[in-house]
Amino acid sequence: MRFIALFFKFLFLSILLYSIYYIYFIETEKYTSSSTIMIKDLSQNQSTSPLGSLLMPMGSNSMRDAKLLEIYINSSDMFSLLDKEFNLSNYYKSREIDVIHRLSDNIPFSMYIFNMQNVLTKYHNDLSIIYDEPSGTIDIGFSHANPKISKKIVDKIIAQSSKVLNHFENENTEVILKFLKEQESQKHKLFIKSLEELLRYQNKNRTIDPKIDIDVKNSILAKLESQLIEKRVKYNAKAQYLNKKTSEMKILAGDIAYIKKSIKRIKAEITGKKGKRELNANMSDFTLLKSRVEFNKELYMQTLVKLEETKVLIKQNRKNLIVITKAKVSDSYSSPNKLKESISIFIILSFLYGIVSLIITIIRDHKD
Repeated sequence: MRFIALFFKFLFLSILLYSIYYIYFIETEKYTSSSTIMIKDLSQNQSTSPLGSLLMPMGSNSMRDAKLLEIYINSSDMFSLLDKEFNLSNYYKSREIDVIHRLSDNIPFSMYIFNMQNVLTKYHNDLSIIYDEPSGTIDIGFSHANPKISKKIVDKIIAQSSKVLNHFENENTEVILKFLKEQESQKHKLFIKSLEELLRYQNKNRTIDPKIDIDVKNSILAKLESQLIEKRVKYNAKAQYLNKKTSEMKILAGDIAYIKKSIKRIKAEITGKKGKRELNANMSDFTLLKSRVEFNKELYMQTLVKLEETKVLIKQNRKNLIVITKAKVSDSYSSPNKLKESISIFIILSFLYGIVSLIITIIRDHKD
């Protein structure tokens, strides 16, 4: 039993010494290079209304862009781009990586088999993306056995992210542009149609604007009514001392009758066929047609302005990645944390040794 106890002591001590030796002399030292960026939206279409600022959470657009960027950087598309330039796939199965963390073609354990899934997992482990909501900044870092390559990878990620972010925006804008072009064609047809209807109405009624005719007729009507009052006053005054059958009185009576008939005729022209129910049918129809032309014209002009603005947006980079702190070549490794790992191994092995010693003691006491 004493031999077994000595064996376990030797075993645990050997494991501890080998683990410490592995941590300090074999495990791959990785150097992390990082850069802090901010996404700046140069679009002029950002909401500035007080109501919009109350309803929309602060930094929601920035957070959305940051999350979109994070998804792309973690994607296989970004990895493929980096793999072509920095040969990351071969790196993860090369001797630059220690034997425990290295991928291999001939190994029974699935997590160590060299395939795309495991390579992407290794890539994600080396990659770090941290979004700071209060400042709206994104910290992008990458760990590699070569500090210079680590820096180059971070620079490449930022450069490609800027292109892709604007590519996403341009794709969205092109969809809007296509829609606006269709709207512009429809609004133009509506405007031309309403204008043609107005022209047909003007030609049919031989008028440029019924309002002008009404104003003229109202002016004539006012003069006739004034003359009617004047003739009546004159007729009533002379009727007091002249016979109504005299030529002068007959002329006055004839003038009054003619003026009344003229007033009635002009009023009939102004009121139109519908008479009492509608003051002026022609004016109403013309006003409706004219307002329709103005409305369709305004819609068409607004669509044209929006179309031109969208064309400009496609030609410019709306989203810019502003580099706040540039990536630098690290002069010291960031992982592993050798002291922390050594202490952790010591604590775990001590705990296991204590359990094994307790079991041996119990067995020995039981035999005694």
